[in-house]
Amino acid sequence: MKRGLLLLMAASILLAGCSGTQYRDASKDKGSMEWGPREIKTTVNKMVASLHSYLKDDWARPALIRVQRIKNDTAEHIDTRLLVNEIVTSLIQKRIQFTEESYTKESIEEMERGMTGLIDPDSAIPAGNLMSPNFFLYGNINENVRYVGRNKVQYLTVTLAIKELKTGIIRWQDRQEFLKATATDQIKF
Repeated sequence: MKRGLLLLMAASILLAGCSGTQYRDASKDKGSMEWGPREIKTTVNKMVASLHSYLKDDWARPALIRVQRIKNDTAEHIDTRLLVNEIVTSLIQKRIQFTEESYTKESIEEMERGMTGLIDPDSAIPAGNLMSPNFFLYGNINENVRYVGRNKVQYLTVTLAIKELKTGIIRWQDRQEFLKATATDQIKF
């Protein structure tokens, strides 16, 4: 009898563990103590709308942007590349152009090969076509943490800006804030 009960319990645990992964809609995430989908989606939506509006309405000229580092100045692990990739993807879908510095060396090498005469002139990449950005997009994520009673209160700010390279002037800046309160006496498993 005991053995049968033990087998039944073991099978139940095994089946519960093998129930599979559940996918949810990231935009409907309720949030948690850690930085997650809710903070990412809220930040991306606000920054993309704000920057796109500035570039189309106020700047009203072609913009070519290079992303610089988004610094994480919090105690949390925040994957800033994930945030940047979502912002860049959304802006590209809105016809804003970006340059990628990491492939410049390879482009120059291809141009140099074309100038040697070893490459068919019709397919060789001509020199002088690389584009310089007129803006750098950069920013940081900051936090202030305090404890009020049994709650951890975290104030997070995500600040992004674009700086015009020609003048050094910050042409646009915006901020997304989060104020999260979490009970600290919870039991974690």
